Amino acid sequence: MPTWAKVVLIVVSVLFLFVVVIGALGYRWAKTHAGELKDDAVKIKAEATEFARGKDANACVAETFARLDRCEGIICEVKSKLFLQACIAASAVPPDFCAPIPKRGEIIATAQWTLAECGRRGRPNDQRCTRVIGALQDYCSSGR
Repeated sequence: MPTWAKVVLIVVSVLFLFVVVIGALGYRWAKTHAGELKDDAVKIKAEATEFARGKDANACVAETFARLDRCEGIICEVKSKLFLQACIAASAVPPDFCAPIPKRGEIIATAQWTLAECGRRGRPNDQRCTRVIGALQDYCSSGR
């Protein structure tokens, strides 16, 4: 076997091992914190439902971004998106709210809408916004 093939095989093997180790650590962390995460989800959904009472969907978006600004990391983003999903579902959604939001599967339209929506909300080039704002698309694509 040529030397370059051995090097490639070693590099690929090390990368594969790295991915497996990271995956195992992530799985172990999730199993360890599963109860805590479920409790947080129930709490967040209750807060979102309470917040949405008497408010419209745009108030839910504004509150979601306020929450997102107060925390860091992927868990924060997940909690913020969960809040937005529950809040939108419990709020007074205007009839035309979903009109500008593309359906799931429309990849180019989704990317364009996401960037434009985050820019419209004062968050241009904010990756956290683009990941969280997808909850609006989830809501609108669910046929509600």
